[in-house]
Amino acid sequence: MAGSRFIGELAKLVRPEIGWLGELAVDEANVVPSGGRLIPWMPLVDAHGVDRAYTWDGIGAPWFVQVKISGFTDDEGRHRWALRAGSFAAYDRFAVVLGIFHPKPPRIGEVFWRIDSRLIRKLARREYDAALRTDVYRLDASPTHQDRLAPYRLTRDELWKGFAPRGPLLATTRQTLPVLRIDMGGMYEFALFTELLRGNHKDLLLFRPAFDIKGRDLLVQLVGSPHALFLQIKGTAVRLGTDGIRFHLRRNTFVPADDFLCAFEFWDRRRASRFAESWLVPSVELARRTAHQRDAGYLTVDAHLDPSRDRWAEFRHPVEDQAEVLRRALHELRAVA
Repeated sequence: MAGSRFIGELAKLVRPEIGWLGELAVDEANVVPSGGRLIPWMPLVDAHGVDRAYTWDGIGAPWFVQVKISGFTDDEGRHRWALRAGSFAAYDRFAVVLGIFHPKPPRIGEVFWRIDSRLIRKLARREYDAALRTDVYRLDASPTHQDRLAPYRLTRDELWKGFAPRGPLLATTRQTLPVLRIDMGGMYEFALFTELLRGNHKDLLLFRPAFDIKGRDLLVQLVGSPHALFLQIKGTAVRLGTDGIRFHLRRNTFVPADDFLCAFEFWDRRRASRFAESWLVPSVELARRTAHQRDAGYLTVDAHLDPSRDRWAEFRHPVEDQAEVLRRALHELRAVA
């Protein structure tokens, strides 16, 4: 009985974990719909009430952002947030992004609020919080009803637009997203990370390298076991003809192994959106199918958007099923061990 209660306590997400997931959700909401042009910057030290900075193409004037995720809903369905007054400073290009966390099932909601920091004092109530022993700015809002925060309410797909350049520049570049002269690798990685977190049943543990290493972008452990898989994440927006697409892997980053998969993501420039499916290919099988290639620098993977014409069709999956595909592969590893 005591053991069951202990497991239940472990399964409950606490505030720092919810806050971290909320920051990742905001990253995804900004990076993916912008075609990778809105670049997130993470502070090395958690201080001054800033959780992220975002720049357009990595060089534009930064927006600074504090992310607050609420896990509390009152009887009327309103969510509540508290910002420490002592560590909150209002200034230009500093915004507060509010979000909601649904505990059952655990997930970050599809609704956000984006508020200019200079409006917080007007929209919030300043009160003394006895538990925190400090003054706080209290905000509350409904995800559906009209209230004083309703003008700042946005869907996940709309959030990024508030951090993008305004005027003709946005109208021009939006039609041609993404621009492949910049590094889009982070966009594909964030997209995959988010799907794996979303599809997690508390049985997968994800690790990202602390520094950039060749050929391995993600390590996924089956919790409570030594079994794990490595992933290399590759993306493309390159089309061949009407519906063909092409991926390249550097040979010097590709070492096939039973515990190594390649994840391929496609950005559809014509629709300015991520393709609904991705490819998760075991590296050993990929090596076998490309053994005839003679390019000294790269391996080439040619896929087709039409599954009936795609020689890699057996490895393509809806993006929301990626966690389950890896889960099955990990259990297969355990079965043969």
